[in-house]
Amino acid sequence: MSGELPVIPPGERNVAPNLALQALLVAVLVLFLAACSQPGAQNGPTSSGSGSPACELITPEIAAKAIPGIVPMGQNSRARPFGTKAYLCTYSSKSEAGMTALSVSLTSPASAADIAKAKSTSDCSPVTGIGDFACLQWTGYFRGEAGGASANVVLTAVRGNETLEMPYVAGPPMDGADAPDGDAMARALTQAAVDAGWGNGSTLSVPAAPPVGPPATTDNPVCALFSPDEVRQAFGASTQPQILPREVSCRYTFGDLGTPGPDSLVFSVEVLKGAAPALGGPGGRGEPLDGIGDKASFTMTTEPAGPKSLRPAGDVPITILSVSAVRGRNLATFTAQVLIAPEGPTAEQTKDQLITLLRGVEF
Repeated sequence: MSGELPVIPPGERNVAPNLALQALLVAVLVLFLAACSQPGAQNGPTSSGSGSPACELITPEIAAKAIPGIVPMGQNSRARPFGTKAYLCTYSSKSEAGMTALSVSLTSPASAADIAKAKSTSDCSPVTGIGDFACLQWTGYFRGEAGGASANVVLTAVRGNETLEMPYVAGPPMDGADAPDGDAMARALTQAAVDAGWGNGSTLSVPAAPPVGPPATTDNPVCALFSPDEVRQAFGASTQPQILPREVSCRYTFGDLGTPGPDSLVFSVEVLKGAAPALGGPGGRGEPLDGIGDKASFTMTTEPAGPKSLRPAGDVPITILSVSAVRGRNLATFTAQVLIAPEGPTAEQTKDQLITLLRGVEF
């Protein structure tokens, strides 16, 4: 999860929607979807054949109108990604003020179970004027994660036999930039859906964003793998971590992301149930490890600190230590990102701390 923008792919959000698409152990995906036809049952999304129906629904023009400066990101092909029924499209932008990401996930045709699942999305405030059903969720910054939190606003909608999920993620404010505006983000998402043809003819009514509240709580089993105290003690941090739980992942963010040492740590865990056969286990490029799952490997890289990494700019690079492991049919990734201090634990010592924490973990 290097350079993670807690852009929350649908399958990873805590109170956010439920599409288990997170399969990128990198959190910089957000989804954006819709279908350009009138309300009512349809056989599938219309498409000019040039790319993903999700990108043809939320076009680059519509996306840029909603979020100035945002551009297409990654490969947006007509084929559905392996393991999902949804057509996908992703957009992102980077600036000195931070990062934003927008994803579109369009399921067409959607099954009755898909539609029921969308309509039962938890902690979702109703929106009128879009499709047969629409609602909004606010997570991350709006749930009270201080400091390095992202602001995540997600639109979930149903129209006829299609479902749409559009997460919009703004990184933490940097270089004196303003804090994310949950109301503005919600208006941008809902207007984009209307511009894409998902309006139902009634007046668009968007609920107000919640005030920033206390840290989110969760019974997420991924967060239950390690207690905050275990993580703090494992790496020798002096501060208690903030926790951002999602559907299939959990992130522990410590006190000072800009000052080298143990408290510059971001520790994240992702577990994809049943994904090992489809996505494969730890590759041959990493260092093989014993005692973690059935098979595991370790890799270590570095990258500059600064806006692109969502940390305060600095001369000390981010050291990214990652362990990928398979246990039965489950695939897990454990990542520690830290600024190595000259007087603190070395990269090799931090590696040992990470591996010691993981030995015997059952995921």
